[in-house]
This record gives sequence, C-alpha cells and structure tokens, in this order.
Amino acid sequence: MTDENDSSKPRGKTLFIDYSKCIGCETCEAVCGFINDAPRINMTRTPDGVMVPLYCRHCEKPHCQRVCTKGAVVRDRDDAVVLLTMHCRGCETRQCVQACPYSAVFLSDKGVNVRKCDLCASRRDIGMEPACVAMCPTGAIRYVDRSEVDMLETEESKEALEKVLKHLRPSSHKC
Repeated sequence: MTDENDSSKPRGKTLFIDYSKCIGCETCEAVCGFINDAPRINMTRTPDGVMVPLYCRHCEKPHCQRVCTKGAVVRDRDDAVVLLTMHCRGCETRQCVQACPYSAVFLSDKGVNVRKCDLCASRRDIGMEPACVAMCPTGAIRYVDRSEVDMLETEESKEALEKVLKHLRPSSHKC
C-alpha cells in the first residue's frame, strides 16, 4: 500500500508530447491561440527543418517560479504551474523567460508581458482536457498524471525529445 501524500512522488497532471509522433502540423498552436488571446504553445523549427511545439512541462520544481520576483508564477488547485496575470504586469526583468529550460515562457505583445500554458484552466474547470490534447491529429499530445510520463516514454520518443532539447539549450535541461 502506498501513501497518497508521499511527497517523493510526482503530483498533478502535465502534458506529454511524443515528438516522434508529432508531424509539425501546428494544430496545437492554432487551437491554443483560438482558446486564448494568443497561443501558449509555440511552434519552432529545429536546425533539421522539423517543426515542433514548445510547451510548459509544469515542472515539479519550476525555475520560472523560483525567479519570479512578483509571485506571479504559482501552482493552481490541480498542481499546474500557472501565471497570475495581474501579478505579472510591470515586471521589467522577465527572468522567467530566461529561466525556463524548455523555452515555454514567451514574451507577449498582448495584455501581460509574458504568457505560458496553464493546461487550459478554463477547460479543466468544466472537466475537459486541454484543447491541444483534444485536437492533436496524431495523438502525440497527452494529458497524463505526472507519474505516468516515464511509462509513456519509448526509445523513439526519448531520441526525438533529445533532438528538440539540444536545439533549445545545448547545456543542462532537466527540470
């Protein structure tokens, strides 16, 4: 029997993208932009010419939260790492953008200074999954318990992820 409150176990849900299944169609970015005022997933082209989505991994120990001097990056009731937009206004450092090892906090020209995925908080409020998950034509994006991520990884998905991470940050990228 396991303890439900064991703090060593990953908590909450997160997105898992299997880049080996992603076809770079940009559906996730488009639907995210439709649901929100601007996309919170951002497509990028790797040096190999492959289009891939950059997304928040809702890290267990998020660097963006640690460096935020305004207290604007917090965990919500479902343990998602979210941006409190009213607290974010006025920050001139934007250290959260630099701190994210996944390039998942983006500068914005709409409303607040930065934007990031909140796992579709408004959809979660009514029992729905994130829109990118619902619309991904290949099933490359999944909304899973954080503890399931290791089980979902395959050799192909790990290799594809490493290529993306090498493109983003040649140095350390573990979060």
